[in-house]
Amino acid sequence: MRKTTFKIRRRVIQAFAFSLLSVLIFAVFSFRVHREIGYRLRLLELTSDLLYNILEVRRFEKNFFLYKQPDSLREAMSYVERVKVLYNSHEAEILSLKEGPQTPAFYRTLLGYEKALEEMQSWWKAGAPGLSAPDLSRMEDSLRNLGQELLAMTESWEKQERILIDRLFQRALYLFLISVVVFIAVGIVVAFYLARLLVRPMFQMQQAMGKIAHGDFTPIPETACPSEEFSTLFCAFNRMIQELQEHQEQLLQSRKIAAIGTLTSGIAHELNNPINNIVLTAETLKEDFRELSPEEALSLIQDILGQSERAAEIVKDLLDFSRSERPEFEAVAISSLLNDTLKLVKNQLMLSAVELETELPTDLPLVSADRKSLRQAFLNLFINAIQAMPKGGTLIIRAYAPDGQPWVKVDVVDTGVGIAAENLSRLFEPFFTTKEVGRGTGLGLAVTYSILQKHGGRIEVHSTPGQGSTFSVSLPVSREATASGV
Repeated sequence: MRKTTFKIRRRVIQAFAFSLLSVLIFAVFSFRVHREIGYRLRLLELTSDLLYNILEVRRFEKNFFLYKQPDSLREAMSYVERVKVLYNSHEAEILSLKEGPQTPAFYRTLLGYEKALEEMQSWWKAGAPGLSAPDLSRMEDSLRNLGQELLAMTESWEKQERILIDRLFQRALYLFLISVVVFIAVGIVVAFYLARLLVRPMFQMQQAMGKIAHGDFTPIPETACPSEEFSTLFCAFNRMIQELQEHQEQLLQSRKIAAIGTLTSGIAHELNNPINNIVLTAETLKEDFRELSPEEALSLIQDILGQSERAAEIVKDLLDFSRSERPEFEAVAISSLLNDTLKLVKNQLMLSAVELETELPTDLPLVSADRKSLRQAFLNLFINAIQAMPKGGTLIIRAYAPDGQPWVKVDVVDTGVGIAAENLSRLFEPFFTTKEVGRGTGLGLAVTYSILQKHGGRIEVHSTPGQGSTFSVSLPVSREATASGV
């Protein structure tokens, strides 16, 4: 058992380890993607700042060319300084914006633009000395070209970062969808694995326990075990079922012995009559032997033999009832079986001042039953009914076949003390009894319930305190009787 528990624990740990590993793998991928997105967002913020400052530089550059205001050159120079500060503080990030080996082209262009801007600013401060039109045009073109270069670079960087961020978001979305699919697949696999490993065997054992509770001791087939971990447990469970079945048979036998003890007084009275008759007839034959004619002597001998057969029949019925044998199911006439069983309580009825009424048609369908165990079940009900009428009463036994149903029903009705409502649900529990100490063991109805369950039948109880009880037994019609149309 310890080895089985260790194997199950190991399999469960493996299943959860596999699930945890899957989660960790996707968590690592997700972490890397989100970290890259965060890094690229910071770069996008940097390129946006660069682009904004360069756009401001170009704006003031255009203002200067349009309105010839020296303040525009100073403002443009201040924004150039801002761009230089951004570049110097984030040079490593800026150099990583493009793929492949990087060169500080942006910074060289920026310095060139700054120099051209300073020349323009110096020329303007000097009072705008006369320059030839081509030289002035060359200076303006150089400033514009360098500014355009800077703007093109930063725009390209920003566009590149936005594309990369879009790709990363798509990758994160795909990773999420794939992780959902994988987690569902892993969940199904793990659930199926655990169901095969644990749930299915537990459900089989639960079903077997339910059958045991109803008296069915059929073992779990060894081929039904889905995993080697539970094979040892199934074997142990089947051994337990076998032992329970043996104990059930012992309980059945002990109940027979208890029933025999209850019947002792009636059987003793029943045997006493033929024995007394035998003794009296034998004494008469002995005393008057010489005076009797051969016909009279033969008649007395016949009486002795008749009484002996009567006593032997009583003993035979008692032995048949107490004998422990394996059940043998056969087609049984229920009316005949009930009449034979009533013979065993004949004197018990007389001693208890209980009248007997029977409605036992002989044309009822046959039932599939083990004759001896079914006799014991009804004997328990008869004794229970008689003991429920300590001051006398009426015992009614009726059998009938409901129309359109594959059942034969037997009602055992008494006019005794009845059963309290709170005790009805516990009637068939072993060792539960409402009788006085020494009057019952609490096994009779439990054994009866078990016997009827083995026969595929059922029993119902209706009772009113002070008015009596009705035990209704339903037994399935024999297949032979059904096939023959009985």
